[in-house]
Amino acid sequence: MTAALIGKSVSRVDGRLKVTGTATYAAEFEVPNLAYAAVVRSTIANGRMTSIDASEAERSSGVLAVLTHRNAPRLAYRPHKGLPDPVVGERLHVLQDDQVSHQGQPIALVLAETLEQATHAASLVRVTYAPVPATTDITLVAPVDPAQEKTDQGEVKPDEQRRGDPDGAFAAAAVKVDQTYVIPRENHNPIEMYATIADWDGDSLTLWDKTQWVHNVAEEIASVFGLPAENVRVISPFVGGAFGSGLRTWPHVTLAALGARVVGRPVKLMLTRRDMYYSVGFRPTRCSVSPLVRLVTAVSRPLGTRATRRRRLTRNSRRRSSARPGSCTPVRTSTRAIASSR
Repeated sequence: MTAALIGKSVSRVDGRLKVTGTATYAAEFEVPNLAYAAVVRSTIANGRMTSIDASEAERSSGVLAVLTHRNAPRLAYRPHKGLPDPVVGERLHVLQDDQVSHQGQPIALVLAETLEQATHAASLVRVTYAPVPATTDITLVAPVDPAQEKTDQGEVKPDEQRRGDPDGAFAAAAVKVDQTYVIPRENHNPIEMYATIADWDGDSLTLWDKTQWVHNVAEEIASVFGLPAENVRVISPFVGGAFGSGLRTWPHVTLAALGARVVGRPVKLMLTRRDMYYSVGFRPTRCSVSPLVRLVTAVSRPLGTRATRRRRLTRNSRRRSSARPGSCTPVRTSTRAIASSR
């Protein structure tokens, strides 16, 4: 922003279109010969599927295909980490095996001529499980020290940064405060729910997607399908809110592209409001996978020199309840600082 604009009322470039209802969001694009998708989700938090019966769903009116881990194409899932991605861990490989790692995990995809037909057929898929007790208490999982790792932008994320001599300051301090703080859960609930329309043309893919970062979507989906990134075009002219949850590429984008490839026509997949509590990013609580911060402050008199040591512990388990893949990282980081506050 230039100095000439400071203190002046400036209209948003997309403001008029949004408030007049003429902005076109991801789910609203009209694509010829469009099919619709509905997701079947796990009802357990941890374990494996022992059987999945889609026969009744496949016979339902208007159904084009039902994809499960048994018949879905194998995907490349080449390594890829954008800047929003966690240093440790791997994204969910959708419909690639019988493992269940969280409640609400996509375990089947129904494709049909209409949204109503897809939604009804999804309710007809029958699944049995071999459940395993889920780890839902953050204190029961040991933190993992991250290794230094380069992102796809070439930047190195250090595992620890230090400055000053906090340990010596703590030892000599007259007053010390040592407390642990837990951040409560916050779910992103933008007005525009997440949606993707996928359309293949040979080995080129066009995605109309609700995202805050079109390049990251192109690079992630290219990695999942084993394509050059230039083969993936992402169209997202407007974002109806996201609060940061649109920076990453969530499993429904892969599902839409996978469904479109299987049925050989464009596919629209739009998450329901309920789906958004399972499928996209959030700020989790201690009882799922939350940032756990230990803050230690020490003050020495009479100079008033303050030493602060903050330890951020994030514990995670691959088996967790009501946590989305990639929503948090099993990482332990610590920050130590010395500051003068006379």
